[in-house]
Amino acid sequence: MATLRPHPKAKADRRAGKPEKKVIRPLQPVRQSSPGRIRSTPAFSESVEGVRQVLSRYCFALDRGALQELGTLFHRDATFSVSFEREQQHTGRETIQAWYERFFQQRPGRYRHMRHKIYEPLVTIHGDTATALTYFDSDSIDSDGKVHVIAGRYEDTLLKESGQWFFKERTISVLYHYSPGSGQEGMQ
Repeated sequence: MATLRPHPKAKADRRAGKPEKKVIRPLQPVRQSSPGRIRSTPAFSESVEGVRQVLSRYCFALDRGALQELGTLFHRDATFSVSFEREQQHTGRETIQAWYERFFQQRPGRYRHMRHKIYEPLVTIHGDTATALTYFDSDSIDSDGKVHVIAGRYEDTLLKESGQWFFKERTISVLYHYSPGSGQEGMQ
């Protein structure tokens, strides 16, 4: 059986105290993000957070019945539609705010303790415009103590104007609704 022995010159060089040559490999280019990944920058992160804040402010204003505050979240030329109106579209901030006022006036006492819960939105930023797709659940108690739950999706286009984000287009799709029964207010 043959044994392998190091080359005599290589062994002698190491003994003489000569440093070994290190192989230097050229730097590999940095891999670019795949097309589906977006690199985060401070401006991008700030824009995404601005969009999220508009989504959250909408829910809190609606739940509190602060319809004046709700109206200010829409751009002056915004469009709005909701699935149960069969694609009827409402245009303009004042028209949209008036729609919400009529909606609640026609249903007195139906939406007590309303709570909108939004799930992580899918936000895409393109300069001063953005799109957001967001699932939501909303629950409330009617005047008879019955709990109502609505599940749906918001499809939004937002516009940044003078440093502030506004809804430019909002479509609300109600996917389903149900009642799990009666609820009791407060703790006993």
